Amino acid sequence: MATNAYSHAPIDIKPTTLTILPTYRCTAACAQCCFESNPSIPTSLPHQDIARYIDEAKSTFPDLKLIVFSGGEPFLLGRHLYGAIRHANRHGLKTRCVTNAFWGRTKATANRTVSRLLECGLTEINISSGSDHQKWVDLKCIENAVDALLTHHIPTLLTVEADSSTSRCVDAIAESEIIRRALADPARNFTLQTNSWMPFHEDYRSRGNPIGLKGLTSGCKQIFNNLVVTPTAQLSACCGLTFEHIPELKIGNLHENSMAEIFERASTDFLKIWLHVDGPGTILRKLFGTSIDDELKNVRHICEACAIMHQNPIIREAIATRAQDFAPDVLARFELGKAFAGLRASNRIDTHAAATTRQE
Repeated sequence: MATNAYSHAPIDIKPTTLTILPTYRCTAACAQCCFESNPSIPTSLPHQDIARYIDEAKSTFPDLKLIVFSGGEPFLLGRHLYGAIRHANRHGLKTRCVTNAFWGRTKATANRTVSRLLECGLTEINISSGSDHQKWVDLKCIENAVDALLTHHIPTLLTVEADSSTSRCVDAIAESEIIRRALADPARNFTLQTNSWMPFHEDYRSRGNPIGLKGLTSGCKQIFNNLVVTPTAQLSACCGLTFEHIPELKIGNLHENSMAEIFERASTDFLKIWLHVDGPGTILRKLFGTSIDDELKNVRHICEACAIMHQNPIIREAIATRAQDFAPDVLARFELGKAFAGLRASNRIDTHAAATTRQE
């Protein structure tokens, strides 16, 4: 199946986020890492290219608001990461880093790192932890990092992978005095959340409950809204956790074409629009009815359902042969949703009254 099973004129959609994965190298080698990150991966984006991609994204996409630096572990870039954050801020863009917080080994290293983040203007930070991560980055690093970040008033989100039957990382973090103190004070702008951990290898131990069919009924708002630059200068149509397992989500090479050319070509791809409007769960139910339920019953994340949709040859064939049947309805709903969003943004519609009417 070519993912472009049915083409049409380019849609009018404007990305608001650019995620840059400068490297897949990481201080950790988590067993179920979606990108297979580890300390020995050498590939990384040259720092000059990172600045150039920020410039290009800003000039190409007028609605761009946020640059996310993730990986791998972006802090392995050292001074080049701080320079990239500063460069994004010169464009008036918000910035976020996603990290395992290995740099919080001591209070001193945590404070030095956070001081540099404050100096270059980082807007917010996301920390990843849990049983896979804590084999490489222990809880003390997380505590030191959180304490330093909140002392310097940098909004912080800590995401902890759900525990398996043999781990209790979630409880240990919740019992931490530093974490409890941060949660007790709303002024410190700290959020703690737990996510299910997706399987990528056969030695996976269940962590988190399946989201169920009801959790797969919404559209994927990441696709087209959040573009990703990979360490090999590939542009991806979304920041999905399984996009390295879905070749069709790589939409072009930035060494060969501009962001504008790549994005316009991808925006003619009906399947990507369908994912944006309905999401993989709804697409599969429309194609196969309830017969697909067994395939989806253990899915833990919308990105896992997306991978199933792209990898299963029977599903791929169904999309290739039947996409045209669904295109008129999907494209009409996309345009209607865009029009409604425009009215809401211009305050020409009472969203509370509209919501009440829909519920009735």
